[in-house]
Amino acid sequence: MRLGVLIPGCMLALVLAIAAAAAAQSWRVAAPGHPWSFPDDHHAMPAYRSEWWYLTGQVGAADAATPRFGVQMTIFRIGLAPVRPPWRSDWAARDLVMGHLAVSDLESGRHLFSEVLTRAGPDRGGFPQPPDSVVAWVRAPAGTPDRWEIARAGAGFRVRAADAHQGIGLDLVLTPERPRIFQGPGGYSVKDPEAAAGSLYYSYTRLDAHGTVIAGADTVAVSGRTWFDREVFTSQLASRHVGWDWFGLHLDDGRDLMAFALRDTAGRADVTHATLVAADGEVEWLDPPADFLVPRRWWTSERTGARYPVAWRLTLPEVDLALDLEARFDDQENVGRRSGIVYWEGAVVGKTDRGVEVSGYGELTGYGGGPLPF
Repeated sequence: MRLGVLIPGCMLALVLAIAAAAAAQSWRVAAPGHPWSFPDDHHAMPAYRSEWWYLTGQVGAADAATPRFGVQMTIFRIGLAPVRPPWRSDWAARDLVMGHLAVSDLESGRHLFSEVLTRAGPDRGGFPQPPDSVVAWVRAPAGTPDRWEIARAGAGFRVRAADAHQGIGLDLVLTPERPRIFQGPGGYSVKDPEAAAGSLYYSYTRLDAHGTVIAGADTVAVSGRTWFDREVFTSQLASRHVGWDWFGLHLDDGRDLMAFALRDTAGRADVTHATLVAADGEVEWLDPPADFLVPRRWWTSERTGARYPVAWRLTLPEVDLALDLEARFDDQENVGRRSGIVYWEGAVVGKTDRGVEVSGYGELTGYGGGPLPF
């Protein structure tokens, strides 16, 4: 492919300058032994190629028996070059900023999604460093004032975003109910043992959320329980991986569970991991068998033709835990019109074999083709 055919001359100069800068310095690769320092490490680590800040959860009116909304808000940093392009300009961007916002109305079964994608720059988006409390932000979609933002707030976070055209938004203050945990020894999560690929990964598995959710013409005061993930990496997946299934779950007995399976080109679970947090906060890292997550029902999207599992049997023999899990409703697919990214991100509910209620969120990638969300 000839770049000059598709890219205007000024943009071609930008691409060539970035390529030259990238050649002079390589990305840092996530590895064991990262010297974590908080709150600084809530902020961007630009020596790595990619990272994200990820909120999911189920919230509703304080007096409601069950949550009314599932919410997701994510800001991604996608590195263009490991060093800043070599000219003096505020527009010399080394990063792209992508934001995803989704609200699932669990009563009506309606799921709405919004995406913004831009290069980092003045009035566009960016990743401030300490002492700024904002860790990531991006300008809201056209027609919506203000910006999407994730900021430190005391021991927790404030997350806010809106899309006036879609009629969705949220403004939530997140307060940890238990300490931050690492998703692997020292915060290193192995994604490919053979190639030593992985990520720096920590979570706040249980945060109390208070604030508002916008759904259509309604602005609803809400509270609930949420999950916040932060992951930083350069090479996270091997070439044989086509996607992953991920779950962040709250059990009513006080335990929290993160579990994922990376799938290979044949659709088999290739790398698996789980983290179980006890009610007293004790963390246990698990190595589930390849068949620990078995789909029980499938749903096909009319928009994209992607076929997703939407009910599962999850079994962790190491800790004598087995549960059945299903989507709160099937169509919780995110379709990125700007990025081309297609994935399923939705509220789930279930019950263990011992009758403990389970709720949380699931993420399913690589079922619809196109790029993965990182």
